[in-house]
Amino acid sequence: MLKMVLSLDGFATSLDGTHEWMFEWFGDDSNERSLRALQEAGVHAMGRRSYEIMGPHWAASEGPIATAMNDKPKAVFSSTLQKAEWGPAEIFGADLSAGIADLKARDDEGTVLVHGGPDFAKSLTRLGLVDEFQLSTVPIAIGAGRSPFADLEEHLKLEVVEEQRFRSGALAQTLVPKR
Repeated sequence: MLKMVLSLDGFATSLDGTHEWMFEWFGDDSNERSLRALQEAGVHAMGRRSYEIMGPHWAASEGPIATAMNDKPKAVFSSTLQKAEWGPAEIFGADLSAGIADLKARDDEGTVLVHGGPDFAKSLTRLGLVDEFQLSTVPIAIGAGRSPFADLEEHLKLEVVEEQRFRSGALAQTLVPKR
């Protein structure tokens, strides 16, 4: 499952990789949805950059979301990371297909919940490794940025299986690829 927040015009980050524009759209109702997804996860999968950004933030945070982020195992996909301080964590190489297959084959309970930036998401999407998208669209257009759906070789048709509108105006959708 890939969980990501997008601007109305489809970007996960600004061109410079920042995403502060999204935080004003979160509230108690959207936090409940996020907490559910985190608690259902068996492992958090992410790329190196997300791991290095998220680790210090969540390690210094408190509350149910921080607990779910800190206590669950992490799978970090990187060809350069040598040591994982924010754990429990396992470092996988750059072979996303083999790593995701390995995670899915394990007997761990829960889903493989993918966090990360648009480049990591784009790679997983292009390889057909995402079986569910949990996307929240916030009502802001940022004009330019990085999209998890950029550079697709063919159209990716998705079916909406659940929707929830939040008081802030954000729209959360659970989508699965049409086969």
